[in-house]
Amino acid sequence: MFEKLLQWLRSRLDTLFGGAAGREIALSGKMENALSLWVQMYEKGGPWCTPESGLHSLGIAGAVAGEFARLVTMELAVTVTGSQRAAYLNTQLQAFLAGLAPRVELACALGGIVFKPYVSGGRLVVDVTQADCFFPTTFDTTGRLTGAIFSEQIKRRNGIYTRLEHHEFTGGTETVENRAFFSATTASLGSEIPLTDVPEWADIAPTATIQGIDRPLFAYFRIPLANREDRHSPLGMSVFAPAAATIRDADEQYGRLLWEYEGGELAIDVDAAAIRQNPDGSVALPKREQRLFRAQVNGSMGAGGTLYQAYAPALRDESYRKGLDAMLKRIEFQCGLAYGTLSDPQSVEKTAEEVRASKQRSYAAVKAIQTALQSALDNLVYAMDTYATLYSLAPPGAYQAAYDWDDSILNDPAQRKAMYWDYVQAGKFPFARYLVEFEGYSEAEAAQVTAEAAAESRSDEALTFGSFGAGGA
Repeated sequence: MFEKLLQWLRSRLDTLFGGAAGREIALSGKMENALSLWVQMYEKGGPWCTPESGLHSLGIAGAVAGEFARLVTMELAVTVTGSQRAAYLNTQLQAFLAGLAPRVELACALGGIVFKPYVSGGRLVVDVTQADCFFPTTFDTTGRLTGAIFSEQIKRRNGIYTRLEHHEFTGGTETVENRAFFSATTASLGSEIPLTDVPEWADIAPTATIQGIDRPLFAYFRIPLANREDRHSPLGMSVFAPAAATIRDADEQYGRLLWEYEGGELAIDVDAAAIRQNPDGSVALPKREQRLFRAQVNGSMGAGGTLYQAYAPALRDESYRKGLDAMLKRIEFQCGLAYGTLSDPQSVEKTAEEVRASKQRSYAAVKAIQTALQSALDNLVYAMDTYATLYSLAPPGAYQAAYDWDDSILNDPAQRKAMYWDYVQAGKFPFARYLVEFEGYSEAEAAQVTAEAAAESRSDEALTFGSFGAGGA
């Protein structure tokens, strides 16, 4: 449906939203093909995993996107403070943040996602539009998305209802236009209908203009990777896009491993003369033994008169598993994940420095995504604040958004531990707290160890003073 809608919009964009929106869809053919591939890899493993090919997907694309989303949102806490308006915004935002992790996963999989707030029943609700459900039209000189067409569909028995919502921000003004369409099939968008024909869209104004703002009233969360699919496109790239070819290799290697197990199953080759046949000429085997016995053509067992022969080849699964694990390590490197995330952590034949570097690479990738997400959330809160003013949802007031990402997941644990041990030695960090946070002590155990250390230190000082005094006498 995405491809059909895109083709339709390209041909009717000028007439659909008027001359002021006379721009092209800012989605190149390269990006269209790449987006289609990412969707297939995320949903089904890739176009190479088909019944005809016999390949089974390892689900690597989804695992990579899910792992990045987990690391990015693991300890995230966002609070909006400062006034009564801030308290209202914070309440509305927390409802959205409760389901943030799966939305970040979708952004990681498809290169980006849009957060677009709207007012419903006196509340601010955030509409989340995936990368294959919006069509960019304009970007500013910094690469910020300033214009886009968002699509929403409702399927009913009698057909499909489609709503197109066009946002265009320029010169401190945002223009919003809505159009609705009905079609009995998925073959076309159909004919235009009033928004009031669909109960869910009855309260949406066909056009609206918001002035006096300094940014668009939607937030584009873009995955901060260089776009290798189209170097001239400001759109984001999937986190697993750099490893797409290797992911296919891994699926194919997994297929070889499965075939090795299937082809190496124990079997007993039996001469057809020793097998009872059915009246129709077919071979009769007990149900329990159908996988074990295989009927052979008369005389195929050899001239020696052997009627039974075991088939039990040596499996080469260890070689296949090592090859697959090497591919998984390559995928980890290409995607910016630490070794052992997908591959077997017990078989990481790397030096300590290489392992540390791989973990730091993962921390850096997560930090970059967190920075991009924080910028998108800032823009989202701004849009929510603007709507709160337009609809008088809360008294005016200043607000400030605070983010807590828990830096412990972004720093190398060994470096962090060493840093805090230096603080302890410098007297800037309590020794008991260090034992609790880095050595796994309980607070009671840490207090006991600290007391014993202090007592021993006092004893040493007393002994040294006593020895000095005796020597002086």
